[in-house]
Amino acid sequence: MSNITYIGEHLWAGHLGNGFVVLSFIAALLSCATYYLSSKNSNLIKLARFTFNLHALAVVGIAATLFFMLFNHYFEYQYVWQHSNTDMSMKYILSCFWEGQEGSFLLWTFWNVVLGLLLKRQLKNGTWEIPVMTVFALVQVFLASMILGVYVFDYKIGSNPFLLLREHPDFSNLPFIQNANYLAKLDGRGLNPLLMNYWMTIHPPTLFLGFASTLVPFAFAIAALWNKKYNDWQQFALPWTYFGVLILGVGILMGGAWAYEALSFGGFWAWDPVENSSLVPWLVLVAAAHTMIINKNKGGSLFTTHFLSIGAFLLVLYSTFLTRSGVLGNASVHAFTDLGMTGQLVLYVLTFIFISVALLISEKLFKTSYIVVSFVMLVFALIYGYAKITLMIWLGASAGIAFLSYLWYFPKEKEEEDLFSREFWIFLGALCLILSSIIITYFTSIPVINKLFGTEYAPPKPEVYNVWTIPFAIIILLLIGGSLFLKYKKTNASAFFKRIVYALILSLLFTLVCSVPLYFINNTTFSTWDAVSYALLIFAGLFALFSNTDYFLLVMKGRISKSGSAIAHIGFSLILLGALISTSKKITISKNTSEKKISSLGEDFDDRESILLTQGDTLPMGHWLVTYTGKKREGINVYFHVDYLKLNADKKPELDFTLVPHVQDNPRMGKAPEPATKHYLDKDIYTHVTYADLNVDTSATKNNAFGTAKNYVGHIGDTIFSGNAIIVIDSLRTNLSREQYEKNDSLLEVTAVLRCIDVHSKTHYAYPKFIIQNSTIIPLEDTADELGLKFVFWKINPDDGTIEITMSEKLSNNKDFIVMKAYVFPYINILWLGCLIMAIGTVIAIVERVRRVRHSVPL
Repeated sequence: MSNITYIGEHLWAGHLGNGFVVLSFIAALLSCATYYLSSKNSNLIKLARFTFNLHALAVVGIAATLFFMLFNHYFEYQYVWQHSNTDMSMKYILSCFWEGQEGSFLLWTFWNVVLGLLLKRQLKNGTWEIPVMTVFALVQVFLASMILGVYVFDYKIGSNPFLLLREHPDFSNLPFIQNANYLAKLDGRGLNPLLMNYWMTIHPPTLFLGFASTLVPFAFAIAALWNKKYNDWQQFALPWTYFGVLILGVGILMGGAWAYEALSFGGFWAWDPVENSSLVPWLVLVAAAHTMIINKNKGGSLFTTHFLSIGAFLLVLYSTFLTRSGVLGNASVHAFTDLGMTGQLVLYVLTFIFISVALLISEKLFKTSYIVVSFVMLVFALIYGYAKITLMIWLGASAGIAFLSYLWYFPKEKEEEDLFSREFWIFLGALCLILSSIIITYFTSIPVINKLFGTEYAPPKPEVYNVWTIPFAIIILLLIGGSLFLKYKKTNASAFFKRIVYALILSLLFTLVCSVPLYFINNTTFSTWDAVSYALLIFAGLFALFSNTDYFLLVMKGRISKSGSAIAHIGFSLILLGALISTSKKITISKNTSEKKISSLGEDFDDRESILLTQGDTLPMGHWLVTYTGKKREGINVYFHVDYLKLNADKKPELDFTLVPHVQDNPRMGKAPEPATKHYLDKDIYTHVTYADLNVDTSATKNNAFGTAKNYVGHIGDTIFSGNAIIVIDSLRTNLSREQYEKNDSLLEVTAVLRCIDVHSKTHYAYPKFIIQNSTIIPLEDTADELGLKFVFWKINPDDGTIEITMSEKLSNNKDFIVMKAYVFPYINILWLGCLIMAIGTVIAIVERVRRVRHSVPL
């Protein structure tokens, strides 16, 4: 193979990309080293900045080269071949870039570079630049190693996006590689059909920017532990933490919007493990932001602030392990396959756990003990190979030593918080966020637990998550509703309750008005626990909504620039209220009203949840009459047109709207249904096709040809079923008796009277004849023209009194049909409105915090 001179390969692109990859790694390593040494030798600071800038340039070079290769379809490269093809619209090139592991690591690296450059400029010549940028550069070393794709002592480090297809182990020995001109007929595998959606061009970069933003408070927290300046960093890290809360939250919500519009599970949140692994860092980051507020205003929650700021980033690393190690391969539709980097990912996570715990330990004896324990554990694992049990013991020892150090040596508040103080309620809220994060992480980690201990626990269903998280949501909403009316240090309890009593009464009244008809009258499917917990969640959500609106209008006098927290709280309460109402009151309107049973198609089809629509027929569905009018193919997509009709004043049906759900018929990636939704102000009509014939060639049904005849044996009174009628063998008529026929040997004519009842209960008749003349049988066919049925009466069985008739149906009778699911999501726009309001409130809070930082002490 080495002697083959390949035609059309663009080797220069791979060489350039690999050069940038190596430069990125080396520059990040040098930057980390020189920034660290700059704490002892300030002359190295310029070199540290230069090498970080060089690393940034190399990362941009990698991204630009990969984009160029994707745009120009360089299929000689495995990454380009695997994630794109020539049939794909160019608007999805961005999705191709980050569909694979290498591209998503590169995207994460790029955002870290952007944030690092901004932070470096902000901190330049300040006391925080060296420790913060050292942490940044160290993280970049690990991320840059993820796309190296080199072998060290037979161990592969990273996966390179510039690997040639013919050098990939899966392709290197295939016959087509022996052809020097193999590129002439080569097309790419293509993008996953589920990613061919506009949300997937903006959701991943937003989510990864959110992941990258968790590095900023982490770096500040590590820098503070390094310099033992426990109280000086929070005011500078707080705007960045708010930024992370905003971007990561928006990224998660974009993922929910994508799932709602592109996936067919019928909702926006399914407690998927990868969804959870993004949600948990956000919850912890929100808790960190609020404990920073306590620290800024009262000087407390030192350990908690450090712990949560570090924990949010470590959870991002853990989610990276879950997503990319292959451990979730069968548990999530979002997870990547294992590319052999599991060990590298584990090392990535453990390294930063070790650094974090070592710096959290403030006393020298404990720090030394921890380092010794870690070293002994590492040696034990390498020699004896008990990696799993060693890891568990080490993690337990790390947590124990850090906690003991906190109890004995870490700076603490001198006085306890008062029950009716803002800082105490904020801390309780943060504690609820932490506990809910622990529960979600445990359930999400069940595949990891199974792999570590050989167990076979089943991943929990969404209902289990709901049962565990709703109580925490209720408490958090109640705390959100009351905390802004509390003062720091101490608040008069009587004055506080007088201030919130109107919001409480209003919330109670609205809850009674909403809950009684929603859960106790119209719906009998909820258990008592569900009904009570949902009612409490509505009450808590309304209380948070009303009280924060009260605070914004009456206390802050509508001053938007000072009301970021209240506006964000209003948005958060609307999100939970919208999610609760739209999902708990989701109505399945696609109950089958056709005469054909869907359950005959297989176990996955239920007549109570799906409707079978035959082309041209009109059936009732919910408040509408629906008609499937036809389908068309555009590229790999097959679109199904479904008209929704309503009765006008004259009781005649007229078109209300048309929905066009479609199915991607991707020859390489399989079939993927995508829903279509009709949006109203107070509800959404959500539909998707679950069964359909994707062949759009109907030429065979446009003529009068009959299909294959089927033989039926029966007595008088028996029935025969066709696609559009029920046929009854009504009677037999004959022109001669048996004695007359045997005596004269004349023509015998037996007529079968077939009574045909169509789907509209209209009766039609057919009269096929069985004729015997001169001992010769002459069947005489007859047709029911309106039904497109042809009958041949060809045999009489005198022994058992049965007759045999063949029936043929016109091919045009076999009308196209689809099976469809349709739901009504009531008031789902409350959720989307809440997303927008929460984002606006967070932006306002960021602007206000940045303004305050600019008027504070220099960095």
